[in-house]
Amino acid sequence: MELLTWLTVIYAVVLVLTLAVGLILILLTLRRIGDKLAKIDAGLKVVETNTAPLNAGVEALNNGLGTLAGGLQVAENSFASANEHFQEALDSVAAVTQ
Repeated sequence: MELLTWLTVIYAVVLVLTLAVGLILILLTLRRIGDKLAKIDAGLKVVETNTAPLNAGVEALNNGLGTLAGGLQVAENSFASANEHFQEALDSVAAVTQ
């Protein structure tokens, strides 16, 4: 009976030590991950600071491109109309020459 008690105690100690080592390893890994995430966060803050002046420029560029898109739409419609008129003229010339 005494042997069984000692084996149980030894098993419990080994189990607790194994869990402790596993949890310590997990803790160390999580700390390393936390350190890397902190570096990434710092880098992203630097990028945010460096790109902040671009906001106004991008908005102005976007507005300009919107205006340009409207002008290009008008030009497309004009070219389509001119194409129709040229096709009508070509058809008229072709009809006269036949």
